[in-house]
Amino acid sequence: MNADIIDPQALLRLRAVCRLDHARVARLSNLTAAQVRELEEGGESHFASHDLKVQAALKVACALSGSQANGMPVVNVFRSHAAAAGLGLTLPSVQFDQKPPTQTKFPDTPEFFKLLLVLVVLVFLLVAVAMPLLYSLPSPPPKLS
Repeated sequence: MNADIIDPQALLRLRAVCRLDHARVARLSNLTAAQVRELEEGGESHFASHDLKVQAALKVACALSGSQANGMPVVNVFRSHAAAAGLGLTLPSVQFDQKPPTQTKFPDTPEFFKLLLVLVVLVFLLVAVAMPLLYSLPSPPPKLS
């Protein structure tokens, strides 16, 4: 195999879409950070053979995109003729200069209000129903010894 079948740009886009750094991807796929960088940049100095490099690319792709029933990753990270035919899942291009949108610490969502309503109903049931029932029950008769 003279031609490298691994597409470094596909691996780079996959890592960028997942918003992970090299060290986190390395931990997820049991590789070193240098091996992950080499998969994205090309070369084989951190791998014993080309087959191990292909296996590492499969590990990274399966760890980040999941695997299909046949064991192959959902996102194609290999160069093939199928991509030109429109087969397989392609990733969108990544703009690195955009910051992720900030989220409010406590968003006011309908789920929040539902949980608040459930809490209010539980407190009402405890105070207005259970407590008077417990205190209005007659005390048990005294034990005769």
